[in-house]
Amino acid sequence: MRRFGERPDDDVVFGASVHSREGVSADAAKAPPGDNATRQGSGEQALISKRVIADLMMCVDGAVIFGAAVLAKWGYINLHLGAPVGSAPYAVVAVVGAVVSVVMLRYRGLYQFHVLSHARGQAGRVVFGLFATALALMAAGYLLKISEDYSRVWFALWFALSTVAVLTLHLVGARILQWWGALGWFSRHVVVYGSGEIAEKLIRKVGSTSMNLRVVGVFDDLRNGESPEVPVRGGLSDLIAFGQRHRVDEVLIAMPLTDELRIANLVEQLSLLPSDIRICPSSTSFRIPPKGLLNYQGLTVLELERRPLDDWAPIMKNIEDRVLGALLLVGLAPLLLLIAVAIKLDSRGPVIFKQRRHGFNHEVFNVYKFRTMYVCEDGETTLKQATRHDPRVTRVGRFLRKTSLDELPQLVNVLKGDMSLVGPRPHALSHNEYYSSVLARYANRHKVKPGMTGWAQVNGYRGETGTPEKMRHRVEHDLYYIEHWSVWFDLKVLAMTPFYGFIGRNAF
Repeated sequence: MRRFGERPDDDVVFGASVHSREGVSADAAKAPPGDNATRQGSGEQALISKRVIADLMMCVDGAVIFGAAVLAKWGYINLHLGAPVGSAPYAVVAVVGAVVSVVMLRYRGLYQFHVLSHARGQAGRVVFGLFATALALMAAGYLLKISEDYSRVWFALWFALSTVAVLTLHLVGARILQWWGALGWFSRHVVVYGSGEIAEKLIRKVGSTSMNLRVVGVFDDLRNGESPEVPVRGGLSDLIAFGQRHRVDEVLIAMPLTDELRIANLVEQLSLLPSDIRICPSSTSFRIPPKGLLNYQGLTVLELERRPLDDWAPIMKNIEDRVLGALLLVGLAPLLLLIAVAIKLDSRGPVIFKQRRHGFNHEVFNVYKFRTMYVCEDGETTLKQATRHDPRVTRVGRFLRKTSLDELPQLVNVLKGDMSLVGPRPHALSHNEYYSSVLARYANRHKVKPGMTGWAQVNGYRGETGTPEKMRHRVEHDLYYIEHWSVWFDLKVLAMTPFYGFIGRNAF
């Protein structure tokens, strides 16, 4: 019997029936042992690293932006103006601008491979990143009192050329990356160890997705429950021999974690291969994808959910809310006073309407709004949402609800810490109780503070939600916001709110 890792006298031969499934060429299957097999393994197409592609693209972008500054200086100042201006000061600013631009573009997620490989979605990131860089450089020049030393036309021409050049580069790059992807240059070669239900479902999932994974072999020593759909071509020693002759990027162990000793032995033996070793312990699909694996003093812990807004995030969001909330409250004070007078003149009753809502972690608080109805029904068992042409709504109230100006008193809630400027909109208590029972993950909206505006509202899901299906769309957007929060995301929602959040067909 061969020892683990010892090369067999003959190469592992894969029949024609598994050629398409495992992706091993006929030449590899027929190759004689010895040097020829070694040459076959070394001649396989190497896996192109997506991280390397992204880093190279980042470096090229920096060089292009620097080159655009040099070209703009030479074309406008040297040729057009004919001015004898030194190049050193402009070169220094060009270097700083290139570095800051790359940092901004990276922060905007431009250098993620799935973004680079698709033309759609890159233009906004490029324009935003370069525009933010231009603003940062202008602010720095103003503070350092050096802005007058540089040509404004050169500066504008520099960033115009940079935008055109970077966009063109990325559009061409996306086409090239898609072509390379079609050729399989980014596909990871995967070997599965296991032959039971877990392996069968794993191979089916991998083959039906666009994960750039290619199963090139299935191996197992204990073939209990082997399925015809998962033909086994050898044991562990055959797997190792195959991995020493062919490119194997990842070994997936498909067996339950209860086989602890067997898994430990497998990992120890497979560690001699230059491949990632991963485990799929169950054939059960997670409705909520796991976030990662953790090491608790040698114990493997599967992370299913993460606390939102961790580390610096809650501090940054709190500063954002207090600073911007105070500025908005002061700036909008005349408008708030005007609305209060209009409400008083239009109908009898208080100016401010208070209603209990669920906030962070389901805590109940009083939300403030301008009164828009003749009757305030807070405290009733059933709470009816306002509908189109609702007779309870006052004349002034109809305008306030249509434009969402009735929500402005919630700036006080933001300053008190009950709410945030951006977040899932708080619903009435009775609505929360109903939708929590009919919509999965509805209650997850309360993992963060509720907001005056939100990602759902600027995407058209505001106002009346008469059916669970309409509410489901709103919840999906709220959960997306929670999982992808950033300061830039908040600023984007705030910038979109005057155009998409204040006025909408669903607001009555």
